[in-house]
Amino acid sequence: MNYYPKGYLEDKDVIAIKSLTKDFVGIEYDSWPKDVKEKTEEYNKILQKRYWNDSSNKGLLVTIGGPLQTMLTGTLGLLILLWRRVLISKNGMKPLDWLAIFLSLFWLREVFNLVTSIGGELISPNGNWFGGDELHISQGLNLWNGTIPIMLATIGFAISLYVIFRILPKKIRLTFILSGFIGGITGFILWMNIIGPKILP
Repeated sequence: MNYYPKGYLEDKDVIAIKSLTKDFVGIEYDSWPKDVKEKTEEYNKILQKRYWNDSSNKGLLVTIGGPLQTMLTGTLGLLILLWRRVLISKNGMKPLDWLAIFLSLFWLREVFNLVTSIGGELISPNGNWFGGDELHISQGLNLWNGTIPIMLATIGFAISLYVIFRILPKKIRLTFILSGFIGGITGFILWMNIIGPKILP
């Protein structure tokens, strides 16, 4: 999920970007008028300096915190599965193994973030193909914007494939994938549109 600093979505410049680009939803970014693209880039630079710098987020380490926590949780789950892989093949899945699978798939956050940011750009172009903390880590390290998002999403995708197709018993694999897909979409809708706005308005 993408996280924004307090007040970001209500910022006058964020609102200005939305107003400026509302007539170009669904239109390729390269087809936008030059003045609109230039103005959008100016706003984005202002917002970058305002919300993602050493004084506003207490440094790059704060920005790294979200993805790092997710990666550590996912890696812990993966290590447990690697440790118990032989036992799983002999005795089947036990509660600890299911817990480890749940933890290991925290890596899907990185895949989800990349897919949603690219999907958002395709549906409503604004010139930004990447988003979330991963984008700001890339920018903080003076890397190409997609460096960290693509790298972490690739690792997350590889780990998820390994867990699903090498650890999970074949007979429950399809049910697991379908349940995860439906549950993930449902959870996203509930959090983003119903629960989330009430807890974190």
